[in-house]
Amino acid sequence: MRSATLTLAALAAAALLAAPGPARAQPSPKRGSIELGAGNYTPDVDSGFAKPGPYEQVFGGGKGWMFRAGMGYALYSGVGVLEAGFRSGYFRDAGKGIVDVSGTPVRSGDKTTFNIIPTSLTLTYRFDWMAEQWHVPLAPYARLAAERYNWWVTDGRGKSVESGATNGWSWTAGVALLLDIVDPGSARDLDRETGINHTYLFFDVTQAKVDDFGSKKSWDLSNKDLAMAGGLMFVF
Repeated sequence: MRSATLTLAALAAAALLAAPGPARAQPSPKRGSIELGAGNYTPDVDSGFAKPGPYEQVFGGGKGWMFRAGMGYALYSGVGVLEAGFRSGYFRDAGKGIVDVSGTPVRSGDKTTFNIIPTSLTLTYRFDWMAEQWHVPLAPYARLAAERYNWWVTDGRGKSVESGATNGWSWTAGVALLLDIVDPGSARDLDRETGINHTYLFFDVTQAKVDDFGSKKSWDLSNKDLAMAGGLMFVF
């Protein structure tokens, strides 16, 4: 009797050891991403003019801020992710107008603003293999974009006095820091409840050439220097 009991106990223990454990939660499929960010921007309108150029005279020579939001759709997800996307944003600079007095440019007291709504069609490759397979919380990425900057200038009464659109292209290189490592449990809960399977903090540099491909009749809205930007990205 005792030997039979011991045998049954041994079989039960073996069955428990052989039984599969609870399945580890798998991240939801990656369908795309959303990002919100901002970066420095100074339009190169004064290229070709002697210093100080007309833009610098009116708006000064400091850097402004361009705010951008974008979303991408995953075309490929395997060793990294390839996304096609769309981005847009807003830039505004304000200054004092200049009037011609007897052939001499004189600063007036009227306020003027220069406004841009940039739109981009993008193709982005993000190498997230290190973050997902090697547990290194970094995902470098590169982006090419077709750019169209819609712009307008207002006078002291806020009325648009000149407007247009300038086309071009840009390239971007950056790195994204995986924030899931701060609290992995909360990151898994967020994925399960909302479908956001990763959250990143990103930093990048962009060279934009927005001058209607060298047209002498267009305003050059290329960034005067390399633009540095940062923000948050959500992969869903």
